[in-house]
Amino acid sequence: MKSFKPSLAQAIALHVLIVLLFSFSFLTETDDAQMAPPADIIEATVLDGAEIDAEAERLKQNEANKQQAEQQHQEQLENARKIEEQLLQQAKKQRVLEEQKIQEAAEKRKQEALEEKKMQEQLAAKRKEEEKKLEEAKERQALEQKKAKEAAEKQKQAELEKQKEVAEKQKEAEKQKQLEKQQEVEREAKLKEQKLAEAAREKQQQEAEIKKLEQEKKLQEQKALEQQKKLQEQKALEQQKKLQEQKSEEAKRQELAKQAEAKAKAEKERQLADERAKAEKEKQAALNAEKAKQAAEADARAKAEKDKQLAAEKAEKERQAKIAAEKAEKERMAAEAEAKAKAEKERQAKLAAEKAEKAEKERLAAEAAAKAKAEQERQAAIAAAEKAEKERQAAEAAAAAAAKAASDKQAVDSAKQMIARKVEGAWTRPINATQGLRCTIQVKLLASGDVMDAVVIGSSGDPIFDRSAENAVRKASPLPVPQDRNLFNQEFRVFTFVFKPE
Repeated sequence: MKSFKPSLAQAIALHVLIVLLFSFSFLTETDDAQMAPPADIIEATVLDGAEIDAEAERLKQNEANKQQAEQQHQEQLENARKIEEQLLQQAKKQRVLEEQKIQEAAEKRKQEALEEKKMQEQLAAKRKEEEKKLEEAKERQALEQKKAKEAAEKQKQAELEKQKEVAEKQKEAEKQKQLEKQQEVEREAKLKEQKLAEAAREKQQQEAEIKKLEQEKKLQEQKALEQQKKLQEQKALEQQKKLQEQKSEEAKRQELAKQAEAKAKAEKERQLADERAKAEKEKQAALNAEKAKQAAEADARAKAEKDKQLAAEKAEKERQAKIAAEKAEKERMAAEAEAKAKAEKERQAKLAAEKAEKAEKERLAAEAAAKAKAEQERQAAIAAAEKAEKERQAAEAAAAAAAKAASDKQAVDSAKQMIARKVEGAWTRPINATQGLRCTIQVKLLASGDVMDAVVIGSSGDPIFDRSAENAVRKASPLPVPQDRNLFNQEFRVFTFVFKPE
């Protein structure tokens, strides 16, 4: 409507001018009409011929003046009509041009609206795609956490079963050793009835061998614990790698862990089998030695019996004399040997019980230490996995924030470009505006994009240009703004932009 103001003002001014002309002509005619009646009255009362001629001449002159004034008046009306028609033609042409401009601007705004809608749809599609990717990343992360938890549970269950199996085997081995020790004690008690000294020596040798076996067993258990520690460390490393590598690498590491576990289990079973075989071999050697000793004793007894029979006749009297003393001595020695054997048996049983108790305590302590160490390593592995997961989540959050910042920046730039185009499309260039003018405008918007206020805060130096820029912003309302409410509040609730039409 502002574009029609110059032509409308001209038309009003022309009409005012025409009215003034009509009023002036009417006043002139009225004066003439008012002046005519006195002349008529004078003409009716005076009969002088000269005066009549003069009055007739004056009336004729008045009539001529009136006709001339009427003709001038008609010419003025005609000129005014022509000027009005010209002005109307110019106004009509101006209206047609402005309507064309309005239509072009509307077409341009429509095109911009379509482009803006398309861009917003693209941005919405992009946001949906990013949200979908984030959802997939979260699901993948939850799946990995679930798998890691299941793997940790399986590993813990396997370790518990393995520890239980080792404890049962150790218990069985201890029971077997206790049984063998008890048999050896009983066998030694029988041998001590014949030769106490030899039995004591063999007993010391057997104790030394038992200590050696226990030391070897401890060394083997220590090696097994170290190997188990290495396997657990290797599993922890593999678990950390598994959290960083792909799914295919995870299966490979699990296979390696299973192979290592099977190898450790086979190695331990082989060591237990070697230990059993060695104990069996030592037992067999002891039985063979016992048999050889019994055979030697039998030969010695046979030889002694033969010598005794040969010397029986010679020593019959001595034997008869000494028989009573020998009998008494034998009874004494037998009683003493029986008492010693009983005491020794009780001492050996006590020692065996103490050793078994000590071994059980050591086994329980070692098992508790191994469990504590395994739990500590498992907690360390879980802590490392959680740390890696947190770092991965932080990296994903940083990447998502960077992507959102880039998307927000692109949306802000796009919206500002569309706002500039829409405002420029709604702008009507003033008649005297020069090229290259620019001004800075502060705009306040509603969430719908409707303009609440537009004020020039950096003038171009031309007040008419500044007002036309403010009017263009208001005419372009509503302005295209992002749908994101937070982004709108940050960037477009109150913002400034430079208006520089090309």
